This record gives sequence, structure tokens and C-alpha cells, in this order.
Amino acid sequence: MARAKDSPDLQGHGGDVRDEALAWFVRMNSGDATEADRARHAAWLAADLRHRQEYAKLGGIWSDLDAVRDPRSITPMPPVTPVISRRMVLSGSIAAGLAGGYLTLNGLPDFLQSDEYTGTGETRRATLEDGSTVDLDADTAFALEFDNQVRGIHLQRGRAFFDVAADPRPFRVRAEGGIITALGTRFSVHLWDGSTTIAVEEHAVTVQTAGLGEVRLEEGERISFGNGAPGIVEPFDADIETAWLRGKLIFEDRPLRQVLADVNRYRSGTIQVTSDRLLDMRVSGIFDISNPDGVLEAIENTLPVRSTHVTRYLVVLRPA
Repeated sequence: MARAKDSPDLQGHGGDVRDEALAWFVRMNSGDATEADRARHAAWLAADLRHRQEYAKLGGIWSDLDAVRDPRSITPMPPVTPVISRRMVLSGSIAAGLAGGYLTLNGLPDFLQSDEYTGTGETRRATLEDGSTVDLDADTAFALEFDNQVRGIHLQRGRAFFDVAADPRPFRVRAEGGIITALGTRFSVHLWDGSTTIAVEEHAVTVQTAGLGEVRLEEGERISFGNGAPGIVEPFDADIETAWLRGKLIFEDRPLRQVLADVNRYRSGTIQVTSDRLLDMRVSGIFDISNPDGVLEAIENTLPVRSTHVTRYLVVLRPA
């Protein structure tokens, strides 16, 4: 457990409030906070409403977690939702799969609503009933929506590469904010930090979104939309875009928000940031997916950021 080296400014005006809140959070949950620490922490909270608000945000990371086991190890049994306390999480006793993103907005495990899924660090190939294949990246899930008229896929999270078999029915992928229709093709759909990227390796697809209307992508073209992504068609290198199929993560001038979204799928735990301005920093590099912490080390060595390992499962990045 990392801990604050020095006590934060109790007046709240000598530094960034988020940094102060994080320092206090680490100190107070380290297991060796003193009575003096607790008294000074209480004084810091009382000094300014912003202190209480920022500290509450950090506390909220733990408050709504449900205990969900890694789906790869689940055996059939009646559903149970144990209570996980903040102390259990901070002591490192929480299961690695818990931090892997298995919760839906309604609090139910999304893999119970999926036909195919992968866990943290797991990749595999699924063959559909029509002969099409889908390669699932780590921490990915989709549901089938096949009927007599349409071969439908709902990509719920993560990244998938589709190799579509010939069939009279159209092949459509419903993803966050868009519908992709294959025109006899090989393509990938990538969900990351509220954005969607579609990249076509062979033939073409059409992409329909509320903001862009209908866009046709030809072989060697991609588009990203949502959460500030530009929504423009651009060329891409297929070897870079599909490197994860060969055990690599390759980033070429990509925003840190996308890098963290990808790396978080391969780590037991999560990497968070204290300042949104970090998320648009650009990253380039080649990394082995078997060593996701190597990406974190490269980020720390090349970007003006500092990291705090709050627990084994939580790393927080903040401006240097």
C-alpha cells in the first residue's frame, strides 16, 4: 500500500484539491494512520466543502461494488450477492475478476446477459451458427440477435474482430452509438472510454450513427466516434490495429484514454486518473499483452504523470 509521504495542506489552498484528497485517502486507508492523522484529516474535511466532495468521490469507488466472481470459474448455483466492504478491497482480499468490469448499469453481471464473453487478460475465438468467426479481445462480451431476417450481434463491451461468412441475411453489429452492417467483410469494432472505433480490413461496411448519419468504410479505413472522438474516416495500418490478435498492443499517437481502456482489460484491477486533462496526452509504443504493467511503466517514464498504487488493484495517475 502506497501512502502519502507528507500531510496535505490543511487549508486547501496550497495545492490541487484532488491531489490532497488522494493523499488523505491513501493515508487514512493505509492501516497505520495515527490519532494525530485522524484529527488533522477531520480538520481538513471541515475546512472546505470541496475537500469533502473530492474525498467522497474517492470513497465512492468502493461503495457500490457487488461481489462477482470471474465467470471462467463459476459453477451453477443460486445467485448470491455478498457484501464487500471498503476494508476488504483495500486489504487486497477482493477477487481479481471483480475489478474486470463485469457489472452492468443495473448491477447484474453482464456475462449473464451475454452469449460469449472473455475475462481479464483472456482472448479467444467464437464460431457462430452461420460459420462466421468472432475473435474476442480481453474483457469483451456480446449477445447474439440472430433471426430469420438478420444476423445480429450486440457488442456490449470490449473489442471484437469479425470474419463474416456468406449468407443471404445481412450481418449487423450493434455497438455503443452505432450500427455496423457488413458488406462481405473482415472488420473490428472496439469500445473504449465511451468511444467506438470501426476498422475494415477487407471489403467494406456501412456505419450508421445518430450524429454522423450513414458512412461507408472501405478496406483500410476506420472511423472513431463518441466521447470527443473526431468522427472522420481515416486510413489505418491493419498490422497495428489487429496486433492484439498476435499478443501485442501497438499504439501510434493514440490518446491516453484509449491506452488505459485497453490496458485495463489485461490487468487485474484498474488504472484511473485524477485529472481529465491527462486523457488526451498522446502515446506511442509496442507492448506485450502478457505484461500490461509494462505499458504503465512506459507511461510513467514518457509522460508528465505520477502514479500512486493505492492497492494491488488500483493505480491512480495524476499530473507530475
